[in-house]
Amino acid sequence: MSANGEYSESEKHAGSQTSTSLSFVSPSTGAGQVDLTEIDGGLHMLLERSRGSLNSCKEAVVFLKSRAKVEEDYGRALQKAAQQTVRLMDNGSKASSGMSTQQAAWQRLVEVHEPLAANRMKFAITLFEMSEYLGNYVKTKENVRRKLRETEQRYQRAIDESQQLLDKARSKYDMQCAEWEKLLVRCGDSKQAETGAAVPSIHSTNSRSAKHVGNAVSGIIFGKHKPTLESLDRITQEAGVKAKVANEAYKRLLQQTNAMRRDFYDVQQPKILASVMGLVEEVDQFLKFTLGKYAYTYESAVLADAITLKPMDSQVGMVEMVGDIDSKADLDTYVQAAMATTARVDRASIPYREYRMSPRARLYANPRPIFGVSLHEQLARDARRVPLVVVRCTEAVEAFGLQNEGIYRQSGQSSQVQRLRSEFDLDAEHVDLHASSYASDINNIASVLKMYLRELPGGLVPQAQRTTMLAHFSSEPVHSDSEGELELAQKISGLAASIRDMPQVNRDTLRCLLTHLDKVQAFQEYNMMNSENLSIVFGPTILPPLDNAPSNAALDIRRSARLVKFILDNRRAIFDAL
Repeated sequence: MSANGEYSESEKHAGSQTSTSLSFVSPSTGAGQVDLTEIDGGLHMLLERSRGSLNSCKEAVVFLKSRAKVEEDYGRALQKAAQQTVRLMDNGSKASSGMSTQQAAWQRLVEVHEPLAANRMKFAITLFEMSEYLGNYVKTKENVRRKLRETEQRYQRAIDESQQLLDKARSKYDMQCAEWEKLLVRCGDSKQAETGAAVPSIHSTNSRSAKHVGNAVSGIIFGKHKPTLESLDRITQEAGVKAKVANEAYKRLLQQTNAMRRDFYDVQQPKILASVMGLVEEVDQFLKFTLGKYAYTYESAVLADAITLKPMDSQVGMVEMVGDIDSKADLDTYVQAAMATTARVDRASIPYREYRMSPRARLYANPRPIFGVSLHEQLARDARRVPLVVVRCTEAVEAFGLQNEGIYRQSGQSSQVQRLRSEFDLDAEHVDLHASSYASDINNIASVLKMYLRELPGGLVPQAQRTTMLAHFSSEPVHSDSEGELELAQKISGLAASIRDMPQVNRDTLRCLLTHLDKVQAFQEYNMMNSENLSIVFGPTILPPLDNAPSNAALDIRRSARLVKFILDNRRAIFDAL
């Protein structure tokens, strides 16, 4: 109730629900009837119950929206897949001459999915509408619940405020009565004392508290002066008037508070309880109705799908569509159509056609290395008597370097020497040392020849012949104008025998090299390379030292140089003796 005595909308709603029962019977025992108006906190309990019902409705709203979204996405995806498949089948049918039973059944199966998708999207729309309606209903009922709670709180605050005023009036009333009582006793005792009568002795349960209150008030009124009997009587009468006024005020507030309490507990609270009870029952019933509608709608959607898949009339379903496929007839039709437009198979053997690589690619695919390869292996592979690198290098030196000072003694550029080596290792047949790029520095060609002889496995002179040939130069040379004819003949004969015992490839290569060196020393007045200088260069190259000890290696180098010098000085005689 408002200050002007009118009811609010929620209170009117509460008044319309007074017919709702506020008593409950236990459903398990059938006994123990409970009146909610007699329970402290009964209204709060019902308000919490209504909140739970509304929360259940909110959960249903969330579920319905989520389910609607799932159904909508599923329907759209199914519709898109069906439409895309139909377009693909239309394109395929245009490309082919006819449609097989399998293609016809497949097309009908795919087309069935479009009404299935439509059913799902219709179901999604219904779920969305249900969720929207239920959500709006929850918002409305939450406002009703809030107004009922606020109405109860407004009444409760009014009662509490009236109770506080009542407590203050009661305290004031008690204080005024206690003062009046004290003054009455004091005034009566004073009158008895003047007449000489005895003062009655009466004990009261409130005497101690009244005495304390009276003493406090009397002390304020009289102070330290003793009043006269007339003034005491007047003050007592005034205190009695104040006590009566306080009593009237206390009674009036008590009556007002009790009236408010009776109105609340006997009229307003039952109305509010009935309204909340009706709200709970209405929300629960509406949620039940919504869930029932959801169940019915879901069953209807599933039934619609079932009828689409398996019509109840004479139309065929998906199983019958698949049963109409005749795979054998489709295969026969396809083969016959293919045979009518396809040429016969060529059963002739396919000839082998080798891939023709470019000459440069063939070089890289099949390199023919010569550096570090034994004489017997490379000459057998290349079908030659003398390595091509020896032939090409000696020809180039004879063509461009016989008059080059210090030929074979001076070294070429390392990068150019490595480049020439790589080209010889790739394909010596295609190396043209007469080109200007190579002939410009003959020392590069000379260095390649020396490198080849140094890296030749086993050396140019085999180990057996090397030992016998060096044996003729085991002692230090005797510095004389000429050797004895007998000793010279023995050396020539011995060296010729050792060369004769060499393998053919070693003997032919050695002959070619020594013949070339003989031509070089023939131009010694220009190139400054006599037999002694050439032997110093080619001695360790043709006959490398075998012992790693420095002293022995130095001795072998000197002996090999003497041997090569001797062969160069007597080349014709030695090779004529073979």
